[in-house]
Amino acid sequence: MQQKQEAQALLARFRGAITEALQVALAEARMASAPELSDLFAQIEYHLGWLDATLTPLAPGKMHSGKLLRPTLTLYSCELAALASGACVGEGSSERLALVDLAMPAAVAVELVHNFSLIHDDIEDGDEERHHYPTLWKLWGQPQAINTGDALFALARAQIWGLTDRGAPPALVVHAGRILDRACLDICEGQHLDMSFEDRQDVTVAHYFAMIDRKTAALMRCAAELGGRLGAPDASEVGDRLAAFGRALGLAFQLRDDLLGIWAAGELGKTEAGDVRRKKKSLPIIHALEHAQGDDRAALAEIYATREPANEQQIARTLLALEHTGARQRAYEALNEQVAVAHEALAAVAVAAGEPERARTSDAYAALAAALAFVAG
Repeated sequence: MQQKQEAQALLARFRGAITEALQVALAEARMASAPELSDLFAQIEYHLGWLDATLTPLAPGKMHSGKLLRPTLTLYSCELAALASGACVGEGSSERLALVDLAMPAAVAVELVHNFSLIHDDIEDGDEERHHYPTLWKLWGQPQAINTGDALFALARAQIWGLTDRGAPPALVVHAGRILDRACLDICEGQHLDMSFEDRQDVTVAHYFAMIDRKTAALMRCAAELGGRLGAPDASEVGDRLAAFGRALGLAFQLRDDLLGIWAAGELGKTEAGDVRRKKKSLPIIHALEHAQGDDRAALAEIYATREPANEQQIARTLLALEHTGARQRAYEALNEQVAVAHEALAAVAVAAGEPERARTSDAYAALAAALAFVAG
């Protein structure tokens, strides 16, 4: 219990600073726009969990802005990279504050991209709730929700260029922009594949991993790599290893999400068994389709022959086939494999350091390990 509390404290360390930076970014954008656009920014703030459905500000204790895992990953990756490369000799408060200040625009950009993708995902998946609250499109319609998501995308790119205001060299800022843009394209490619799987009967495990590598892992990789490049701009090896850590973390995160999406969707604030209802071809489903025998095979073939959402009887029959084929265990095995890869990559960052023990015993290393433990469940 104490170890879990310590991990949660590490992951929450930058929560206030990230939230404040997000609020400043939105306030500056709002002030630069016409007064009649106030509702656009209010809808963004509703999605971020700062306002209720009447667009009234929530008390700090009532805000539900998620765990801010991705921007936290950026900031801690920046710290660890600086320690590993020798650019930072310690974790003193002045050095920590300087690193956080440098990397914050990149962290905010990552979080805004994440939320842009969530708004669009909710529309594409037909999800009516997120974190137990109505989704943006459910309240204001799909056209407005699409536009609001696009606005978040534009705001994210503006934040990356804001790195110049923190003293980052122009070449490094351009490189950071390239990393973010590549991740955004990867996310769209992954979502395209995910939706196309609904019409295909030939989706394999390899297809699935190619999809989640783009849809989910790309932004985790981007978050860690941005921090690594900013913290150690002259140590490309450190940035590469942090990118590998972020990618494996992202793959593990999606595998966990797939498990929850079938067996514990309520924890995500989504409809129970929603992934089964929508017939999403996540790893457990693909595994069952490939390994089911007899009546299970016939039932799944009939259920997944059409795109219509599964009814309650079909959901129950699918869950039974998943149980018979060991689909949940297969997904857990894949999750544990990616957790192991991420552990190796994180350890390699410390090894790359001139003083590996200093990096390995740092708060930044412990926080990234804690993020991995959170994903591993």
